Order: sequence, then C-alpha cells, then structure tokens
Amino acid sequence: MTEANKKIPISDEYTMHIERKIVDKLGLKLYDKISAVVAELISNSYDADAEHIIVKVPFGKALATKKRNGQVEQRGFDIEVIDDGHGMTPEEANEFYLRVGLDRREIKNLGEKSRTKKRLVTGRKGIGKLAPFGVCKTIEVRSAGGNKKSKGYEVCHFELDYDSIVGKTSERNDEYHPNPLSDNKKWDSLPGTIIRLRNFLPKIVPDRETFARQLSSRFGLCAKDFEIKVEDTKEEPEDSFVVSCQDIPVMAGTKIVVNERPVIVEFDSMEDHKEGEIKDRLPVTGWVGLAKEKYNNPEFAGIRIYARGKLAAITRDFGLPAGFTGEFVARSYLVGELYADWLDDKEDLIQTDRQDILWSSELGRAFTTWGQNIIKEVAKKGRMPRRLKVKEEFLKASDLVAESKKRYADPELQDAVKELGEKIGSFASEDDLADEEYVKDLSEIIMSVAPHKLLVDTFKKIEELAKNGKIDAAELFNVFRTAHIAELASYGQVVEEKLRVLDTFEGAINSDDTDEPFLQKILERAPWIIDASWEVLTANQQLETFREAFEGWYKKEKKMEISTSTIGEYANRRPDFVLINADSSIKIVEIKPPRHTFADEDWDRLNAYDDVFSEFFEKHKTFLRDFPEEYQIILVADDLKLSSSNSKAFKKLQADGRLDKQSWHDLMRKTKSKFADFLGVRRTLKKTPLFEAKLGTPEVLPKKGEK
Repeated sequence: MTEANKKIPISDEYTMHIERKIVDKLGLKLYDKISAVVAELISNSYDADAEHIIVKVPFGKALATKKRNGQVEQRGFDIEVIDDGHGMTPEEANEFYLRVGLDRREIKNLGEKSRTKKRLVTGRKGIGKLAPFGVCKTIEVRSAGGNKKSKGYEVCHFELDYDSIVGKTSERNDEYHPNPLSDNKKWDSLPGTIIRLRNFLPKIVPDRETFARQLSSRFGLCAKDFEIKVEDTKEEPEDSFVVSCQDIPVMAGTKIVVNERPVIVEFDSMEDHKEGEIKDRLPVTGWVGLAKEKYNNPEFAGIRIYARGKLAAITRDFGLPAGFTGEFVARSYLVGELYADWLDDKEDLIQTDRQDILWSSELGRAFTTWGQNIIKEVAKKGRMPRRLKVKEEFLKASDLVAESKKRYADPELQDAVKELGEKIGSFASEDDLADEEYVKDLSEIIMSVAPHKLLVDTFKKIEELAKNGKIDAAELFNVFRTAHIAELASYGQVVEEKLRVLDTFEGAINSDDTDEPFLQKILERAPWIIDASWEVLTANQQLETFREAFEGWYKKEKKMEISTSTIGEYANRRPDFVLINADSSIKIVEIKPPRHTFADEDWDRLNAYDDVFSEFFEKHKTFLRDFPEEYQIILVADDLKLSSSNSKAFKKLQADGRLDKQSWHDLMRKTKSKFADFLGVRRTLKKTPLFEAKLGTPEVLPKKGEK
C-alpha cells in the first residue's frame, strides 16, 4: 500500500447506512461491465458540475485473472476517474455521499439541479457509487470541496471495501464505517474528486475502439462545458481520446426529427374523463432513421433513449409485432437518438440498471405506441433508398456493365443486362455482396436471362407490328436484327416450355383422375404458377438447410417422419406438403384434389401444420435471418365445408396472414392473366405463316438480305 493510501486512525469516522442486499443487488448483480461502471462515475461528476473528466484505464488488458485453484490474481492495474467538479468535504461525504437509497432530488440542499451550473442531475437515489462493486472490491474516494478557506478546499479521503461491508452488514447491522485514508482533512488548492478502483474481479477492459463506443453511447451530453478524456495506462499506451457524440450517417430520405411530435397520453375508461381524451403531451426530441450501413456493434444499433442526458434504454422496435411494411430493412438498419427527460422526473420509469424502461407503466405504454408509429413511418421511407443502395453496391461489385460489353457486342443486349442487373441487384442479399461467389453466380444469371428479357420486349414490338393478323416480314426483321437471334430464340423455347407447363397444369385440374402427388410436383417445380414472382434465383441451399432441420426436428419431437418435397431424394416419397422459398418466408403448399371438399378433418391437419411451424420457428430463431417473414400456408382447394368453430379459426388464420386459400380454377385464371403477354404472342404467331414452325427456332427468322 502506498503512503498516500495508508489507513490511519481518526476520531471522525465516516458512516454509511446500508443493507447487505442493497450492495449485492445494486452492485454485483447490475453492473458487470467496465464501461457501465465508468459511466456511472462520470454521471456523478456531471452532477457535481464538473467540466473536465479524465478516465484512466488500461485498454484491452485483464484487470485480474482467476487461477485454477479459484484464487483471483491482480494484474497491477487501477482505474481512475478524475474530475474538476465542486467536490465534497468530510461532512458533505457523511451527509450526502454515504447515504444510500435516499432520493437526492427531495433533499433541500441538493434537489433537481446541480449546485452552480443548474444542470438537470442524472442521479437520484445515490446508488451509482456502488456500481464499481460489480467489477472490483475496493473503491477509494478522494475529494476536495466546500467553501474555499485560506488553506484551500478541505479534503475527504476514504475507501469503501466490499468484503468489509459484507462482514459488517451480515448480522442485520446496516452501519458500515469506511476507512479514512492519509489525505483526509488535508487541503487542496482546487476542488475536484478522484475515484480510484482496485482489487478487481476477473474482468477485461475492452479495446480502445470498443471502449470509446461504449462510453459514447451511454451519454447524450454534447454540452460545450462537459468533456470526457480517456487515457491509456498500460506500459505502451495507445493514444488518448475525447468522448464525443456519435455521428451516425443516415440513409437519405429516412430521417424523422421528432421535436414537434410529443407522446400523447390519453385517459382510459377507468378515469373520470371521456376515454381517449388527451391527458398529457410529453415532449421528445431527437431523431429516428435508417443507417447507411448495418451496425454490427450493439452500442449504436437500434434507438438509444436518453433521460437527462444519460442512457435509459436501447430498443430495436418498441415491441412492434412482425408483419409491418419494410420490417426487414427497419430491423436491420434502424438507428436513432431520443431525449425524454420525463422518463426520470417525478415518476421514475427507468429500471435500476438503466438497461430498459418500465414499458408496462401508463407513460411507458403511451411511449410504446408513439415509438411503434414512428418506426412504421421510417420503415416505409426506407424501402426504396435501401434498394437503390443495394443496387449500386451490386453493380459496383459485379462490374456488370463492363462484363456485358465483353460478352455481348450488341448495345441493346448490353442495355438489357444493365436494366436487368439494376432490377435484380436492388433485391440482392446485402450481406452476401461481399461474397465473390455469390456476386459471380448472380451476375451469370443476369447475363443468361438478359437475352430472354430482350426477347419479351421484342414480342411486344411484334404485337405492335401485327396488323389484321399478319406480320410484315421486312418490318419484323428490323425488330430482330439488333438482337442475338440464337439466344433470343432459346428464350422463346423457355417461354414455350412455360406455356406447355400451363397447358399440362390446366389439363390436370380439369381431369377427373389427377392425383395430389402429380399436382404437387408441378407446383414445386413451377412455383410461378402460384405467384409469377416466385422464380427463386438464390437461397436454394437455405431452403434445403431449413428442410433438413425441420424434418429432423419433427421426427425427434413428434416421433414420426414427415416429407416436404417431391424433388431429388424425395421423388419416390409421397409428400405431406411441399415447401417453397419465396418473399423472405417459407411457403407451405398444401393441396386437395380438384373438386375435393375441404372438411373438418382436413382443417385439423392444416391447423396442426400451423402449430408445428410456429413451434419450430420459436425454438429455432436463427432461421429468422434467412426467413424474417417466417412462414405462410398456401392452400389450394375448391370447396369448404367446416363446422362453425373451425370456420372461425380458418378465417382468423387468413386474417392473420398465415393462410392464403385459392381454388384450382382461380389459380389457373390468375396465372393465365399473369402470362397474358406470352399467350397473346403465341396466338398471334400461330396466325402468321412465317412462324408456323416451332416458336423460337432460329430457322424461321428471315436471314440477312431477305425481305
């Protein structure tokens, strides 16, 4: 022990009145991070009107380690928080600092605001001083304060020892006497306080960048008269830094400033007012928006909520249920800073550990509703900007324009590649854009499909040229001459194949002897029949991973096997239903043969599917990354005949968006409508002698020089 820290006998004892359970609850069990502890000490300095604070920590170093025998070995480090606030005298330490659990804002000499700068104080019940017991066992306090005398400012100097507190309070004795140290009752020329932490638990100080983020996120104090400087104390120190308010780049068009949007509190039916009448308007300042880049660190991801300049909570969604427009983007990129001092006014709505708000309170519920509406608004604003950004990143990563010029000489094909790349690129998986293989595969798909797109555009031009059921060959040649005929014709074959599938599908649903497996195979191989957008280009492996996990889990939990596909290894097994990956969710396709009446026993089976998938997603939340919309049941059946209770349950599942019911003929009609352009072209071409041969065969096209 150094001379300065030497314990000396003194007649004027310091006295702390505290219960053992308070030390445990408010120290060890609430604060276990170095940054959280330091933040509490900085808050005390702020309340003491400090303008300059110096924090001394060893970046990235273990403060103590635990040996195999269980003993904790110190690594020779201290942590110090030094400020130039008004400090305190020995008398003030006894009267105020060592009184735990008493609301300082109700004490006449303390109150709501700081002594000289009249800051709204962040502290309330004096528990922040115990925060260090979550990371260490000894807190040394050295402070000079009071009115300036001829000798200067009187010093109080003592230490709080966790083991001694526990020993003194173990037998219902709530009185503890901190040990005075050698500078006690001496004098300093300037006021201020030094808090020094020693005898650490096995803890590690974060690296410089992480520690800076953690401290910055905990304070919304950007006042000119308050500066926090952090210094490294290890042997080869890194550069010091000043904690600053974090500037988060926000996506253009998504930022909402809330300064003119107070939280509305309404009277409820139990109060002596008309229900819905406005009871109060609570001011909130700050902003909410979508970050330009996804934040992987927890300090700035989500919305930080501050009360009196100090972090009160971080929320990702204000408890907003799934299913809102733009949800995936919002949950991935939502950021913001909100300032609501009323959270820490007369009604304390902040949990003791300052990790969350008491959302179940009246004001908490009103704040929840307010926040959910803001998030929905931001989410809608962010859909298009986010797609534009992803598109730009994909075009840059793929160098698609340059690659198209290498492959295709024709400018129209190059334009088709670019146009298709912009459309598909805007829906690319942003997380996978750093994966060279993913970008390469997606680019190759676009390159291959671009000629087909140009063919569709050409078909539309053909229809425009068609007059009285006849197409002039010379005019037709001018339409085609800039395209690569072979590639465009190959797409014609693809189109014809789809039309043949539609013909087969229509014949199957009109037949009296078509069985379920045959229709299941068609729908699984051609999901575009259900929805034209369900042409899944990627994520096949994601679907297979999900399928394997689900079937394995089902077999283990339900003691029976289940089959969810008609492809590959599943080809010889009769599926219970088939799974399709589309629209960021799993589509469970359940069908009944045409003209079959969907009855109560069918409902029991369908309802069981809903239950098991809900249970599976609840127990396997990692799949929400690939399928944020979870699942939806697609039921294809003609007639319904359900009991009253089952009918209500069926309609509720539809209303919740978990069930989409279609009849076979409605499905066929809708699909034909989506492919009307192709069907129209086929009808037109069948009337044209020039195209009597098979659609898409290059030989039917006029050759260069022919009329």
